[in-house]
Amino acid sequence: MSIPGLGHLVAPQPTSANQTRTIRLQPFWEWRFQVAFDTQITLKLLSGTAEKDGTELALQHIYTFAGTRSKILTLQGCELKVEGVLAEESVAEYAKPQDSPANSVLNLHFQLTAMRQRAAAERREGPRIAVCGPPTTGKTSLTRTLTSYAARVGAQPLVVNTDPKEGMLSLPGTLSASVVGSLLDVEAVDGWGTTPTSGPSQVPVKLPLVYYYGHVSSEEDPAKYKELVSKMAATVTSRLGQDPEVKGSGMIIDTQAVTETNQVDMENFVHVVEELSVNIIIVLGSPSLNAEITKRFSTERTSLGENYSILLLEKSEGVVERDVGYTQQACEASIKEYFFGSIGQTLSPATQQVDFDSLAIYKLGDYSMYGGGADESLMRVDPAQVMAHWTLAIVYASVKDSPETIRTANVMGYVYIADIDKEKRKLRILAPVSGRLGDRPLLMGKWPEPFINLLG
Repeated sequence: MSIPGLGHLVAPQPTSANQTRTIRLQPFWEWRFQVAFDTQITLKLLSGTAEKDGTELALQHIYTFAGTRSKILTLQGCELKVEGVLAEESVAEYAKPQDSPANSVLNLHFQLTAMRQRAAAERREGPRIAVCGPPTTGKTSLTRTLTSYAARVGAQPLVVNTDPKEGMLSLPGTLSASVVGSLLDVEAVDGWGTTPTSGPSQVPVKLPLVYYYGHVSSEEDPAKYKELVSKMAATVTSRLGQDPEVKGSGMIIDTQAVTETNQVDMENFVHVVEELSVNIIIVLGSPSLNAEITKRFSTERTSLGENYSILLLEKSEGVVERDVGYTQQACEASIKEYFFGSIGQTLSPATQQVDFDSLAIYKLGDYSMYGGGADESLMRVDPAQVMAHWTLAIVYASVKDSPETIRTANVMGYVYIADIDKEKRKLRILAPVSGRLGDRPLLMGKWPEPFINLLG
């Protein structure tokens, strides 16, 4: 199928479970693929160069993917060996590099690199980029690509995720930030990598700063969302000031889906831009949203006195829609990976029995409903059967702390409630390691939902 300006798509025939095949790509072509969550494929780069979301694949190394919707791009041409069953696959062919959507991303990367070099020389802040757009426009993929490209040339950008629907180096339902100056783990469920709580890894682990929001969208509790964004902004701004390399590299921010017609989402996006001192806004796939954002920021300046730069990029035709079912499966896969490890890395979490009285569980209320700041937005609750199969966040706080301190504390890790025996007043919980939880508060929100039974 040929689409004007978008290249030529060639869809290979369906493959069988035992079939091994070779895919040859010309420069700037893409192999797009989808793998179901209950199947796996293996991929090996036989020759040439190739990358996944900006991270280079190693020659002759076997990569394993499950529950993946992504693409492999080659800038110089390559030969791939693929084995396994794919839900869908296609090859995007381009007559010349200028026709490929990767060309505009590379040009953007070169411009950002030049800005970082000037910022480092002048000892000032590098570019602070926010990637935005409507649903299913490839925001996270672009964020990963720009991050990988930056790391490949020696930069150490501070990457921020403000979309609670998906996690970055953490479980969904959180906001997180991490300095990235090394390879991303292309096999990881979130496409970013592992954290120290996930065990040893072939790829350097990241040290994320994580805040628990507990909802799937900022629209569900705008006041709490803004509170956490402000809290995180203060912390990451301090980090920028303390580390010259990170300061010069700037920030790359992945934002949740936003449209010009949703006023709440737009206000939350503006809050992210202002709190994190963004000076470059990349709009994906929506001229109307680009016009609205341009109108909103064209006459304003950043907190550092800079003009806003707003750039519209076309949405890649390879972006695949992620429905509710896929989002739930991806969330389930993230939880499984946290406790049990990834495809090439098996972990052994600890199962233990604990008394009701030994845990302090706090349920997040609707912060916005109580006017932002009332104690009712965080309520201590007794263990109940409805908590079975919930994943709770452990935070760096004490039960003696104020509700505000507990609500905005950094996430230490997670525990999973496998079973509750109300008569014996016992809970069976799953944790990355065994040991007492002490007086650490456990936070329970509305996302991730309890749709998974980890222990059968």
